[in-house]
Amino acid sequence: MRVGWIGLGSMGKPMALALLRRGFKLIGHARRPHDHDDLRAAGGIVTDHVAEAVTGADAVCINLYSEEQLREVMITQAGLVAVKAGALVIVHSTVSPDAVQELAAMRPDIAVLDAGFSGGPAEAEAGKLTLMVGGKESDFERARPVLSAYGEHIAHLGPLGAGMTLKLINNLTFAAHIAIAQDALRLCEANGLALDVALATLGSGSAGSTALALLARNKDPHAMIAGIRHYLDKDVAIARAGSRHMDIGVLDGATRGFARGNRPE
Repeated sequence: MRVGWIGLGSMGKPMALALLRRGFKLIGHARRPHDHDDLRAAGGIVTDHVAEAVTGADAVCINLYSEEQLREVMITQAGLVAVKAGALVIVHSTVSPDAVQELAAMRPDIAVLDAGFSGGPAEAEAGKLTLMVGGKESDFERARPVLSAYGEHIAHLGPLGAGMTLKLINNLTFAAHIAIAQDALRLCEANGLALDVALATLGSGSAGSTALALLARNKDPHAMIAGIRHYLDKDVAIARAGSRHMDIGVLDGATRGFARGNRPE
């Protein structure tokens, strides 16, 4: 199976490399193809032309940062037009369910899946990502060999958009955990506790969470929080906008500090 891969950032690249290790043929699209000699060394091809990456591909995986980038590459740059009829298009980018459905409506002759993921580069490289997938059952089964290259827990949630819905709930919950962990960090500092010991101990106790574990593993937990805000601000804004008419309970207050100015009324 030949795969076209769009987006070779901190997550896209290890996912693409995982496919190459499984024997897939892969052409990746990146704005700076010269930065990806490791993909070439693994047997892949890298191009700055989106049409070259997707033309003739049996599956096209998209892992771009935002909805704006998704529309720019796949619509404005005509990436979607170049996808062959019957191909799979797997959207890994964290976007709104509406954005995925918009792509599918533009090309009813292709099979679109939304496949949000949880995990970092190390999990992608080890093939241990959690994948949350929406779309037709038959399309999901066709995509399973691709998804299995970098995913360990692969869940089919329902129709198109369902996977991204759960991904946004996941990130909304994670953002709440980060906010709580940040307050715990502040309390530890205010009481003069040794942060490395305090955070590791909290993480191993009943207060433990992925957020606390991340803080405990970082020498500078404040810098770690600042680094992931770039992603969480965007994802929380999408999640809150999508839940405008729903009661999201304590997640409302816990995530209010994210995506300031983008909070739905």
